[in-house]
Amino acid sequence: MKTFDNLYNELQHGENSEMNDLLKKAQAESKKSNRISLMICLIIDAFIIFGGLSGEVPSFMKGMVIYQIIFSIIAVDILVITFTKLIFGKSYREYSKKYKSVIIDKLMSNFYDNAEYFPIKPVPEYIYTEPGYEEYYNRYYSDDYLEGEIDNKYSIQMGEITTKKVTRSNGRSHTVTKFSGLFAKVVMHKSMQGELRIMRDGRYALDNKLKMDSSEFEKYFDVKSSDNIKGMQLLTADVMEELMDFVNNTQMIFDIVIRNNYLYLRFHSGSMFEPRNIKGDSLNKEEIQKYFYMLNFTYNLSKRLISLIEETEM
Repeated sequence: MKTFDNLYNELQHGENSEMNDLLKKAQAESKKSNRISLMICLIIDAFIIFGGLSGEVPSFMKGMVIYQIIFSIIAVDILVITFTKLIFGKSYREYSKKYKSVIIDKLMSNFYDNAEYFPIKPVPEYIYTEPGYEEYYNRYYSDDYLEGEIDNKYSIQMGEITTKKVTRSNGRSHTVTKFSGLFAKVVMHKSMQGELRIMRDGRYALDNKLKMDSSEFEKYFDVKSSDNIKGMQLLTADVMEELMDFVNNTQMIFDIVIRNNYLYLRFHSGSMFEPRNIKGDSLNKEEIQKYFYMLNFTYNLSKRLISLIEETEM
């Protein structure tokens, strides 16, 4: 396994001319899109303001009219910007595809053996439902699917997932994002013969969670186990310290479910593995380092938990 600096140097010295060409086209396309959407928004916004304020309005209704004008401007501007980016986003989509096939694929292969990375393939939804997360959703989106192995022994499936709850009331649609981030399933050789759930603090009632030795750890996580003794055996002081360190270093919420010989990890990271910043060059170091760190932690945490289960008498 390579360090980030070694991996980044390899990427810098690789064949990146095609990526740079695609990036320049995407940058030019983005500037054109911004100019066009700005002009359209200004024209439409002017019509909305003129139309909203041109008529006679009773003084007690002026506040409501101004609110409607502001709401209409925001809604229209979002639609215009989104639609314009779709029209003028061909080069960015091509660059994003190349970015994933070159950079993200290399990051994935650095950690996982026999890795096969499918940027547009989803994690099968039935796998995501296996841990029994306590969330209701009716929209499921996924991509960046990975199949591989840890140490050529333990199968891992991983990918980006977004779940949403969409409801309708009074003729309007309301959308709430329930989860957005990275999800992974690892198949271990040894079963803990039960279930252990480590969720963010506040998920479980006081009488329904495992009392931990570390009060500091309980500020971060709630723990629930089908066997409290096994739960305490697995969550040693150094493991709890590692979990807290990751929260402090990333300010990211994550949860862990171990069910028999299956390990499920979920990171509330938002969208992952996309080329966010296209203003610089094709190798944004800070962005790539973030993805490296996330994959590194997923890999190390999986190995740590597998090792604990294999070493613990169940």
